[in-house]
Amino acid sequence: MKKRSFAYAATWAFIASAFMSLAQPASAQQTKPGIERMYVLYCGDIALNDASSFTPGASGPGALTVTCYLIKHARGWVLFDTGVGDHIIDMPNGQKSRAGVWSVKKTLQSQLAELGLKPSEINYVALSHSHGDHVGNLNLFPQSTLVVQKAEYEWKPPLGVSPFKPGMKAITPDGDHDLFNDRSVVMIATHGHSPGHQNLLVRLPKTGAVMLTGDSVHTKANWDGGRVPKRNFNVPQSLAALERMRAVLKEAKAQLWIGHETSEVPLRKYAPAYYD
Repeated sequence: MKKRSFAYAATWAFIASAFMSLAQPASAQQTKPGIERMYVLYCGDIALNDASSFTPGASGPGALTVTCYLIKHARGWVLFDTGVGDHIIDMPNGQKSRAGVWSVKKTLQSQLAELGLKPSEINYVALSHSHGDHVGNLNLFPQSTLVVQKAEYEWKPPLGVSPFKPGMKAITPDGDHDLFNDRSVVMIATHGHSPGHQNLLVRLPKTGAVMLTGDSVHTKANWDGGRVPKRNFNVPQSLAALERMRAVLKEAKAQLWIGHETSEVPLRKYAPAYYD
């Protein structure tokens, strides 16, 4: 118990330091935010064998949606997560995984095409983490610059190989990272679900601030109950990440968008509609 308490306290010390950095006002020399709009993209569905494996206290089978986000900034396009692999659309019965069955009704590439974009035009691919339902289309963007936490980039998954190709350009922060140095697109370190998990805080001109969760929170029940799956890489870190998120949400006056929460699907405008 003492060992676990020490690990929890150490984690809190780290995130408190990072939060103080995030909360500092932007420098007077920085330019005004150049963010223009954000698209919500459908990136797959997951039929769960056991809902309790992601939502403690649940029972029976369950479902998760998979969501990606595309941000237009004056200095380039940013894609947050790449979803379940487009190739699964050709599998009538979906693709089985340890958690359940992945399926795709509309490809990521086709959604980009509807917006008049080619994968080669995406400047940055920011990843919440390296699990398969978040990096399934990473191969479409070999020319993009990765934005992924250092701990995640260097992690060697025990049951697979790293999805990151050696020749791909990468930005690998160790903690929060302000991508354009204007506080409009900020990676928030929320380690725990995986070694280097990160959320994305987006400050839109009209919509306001929105925090995108990745897998720091799978469902609204996780968030409301303050609980995380036992299958997470580091449970104490995961719990500390929830508290960190609450602090950042309060400081930024931000909305929380849970990308796997099925009840949020009807609440969102999906591409080609957008948030500005």
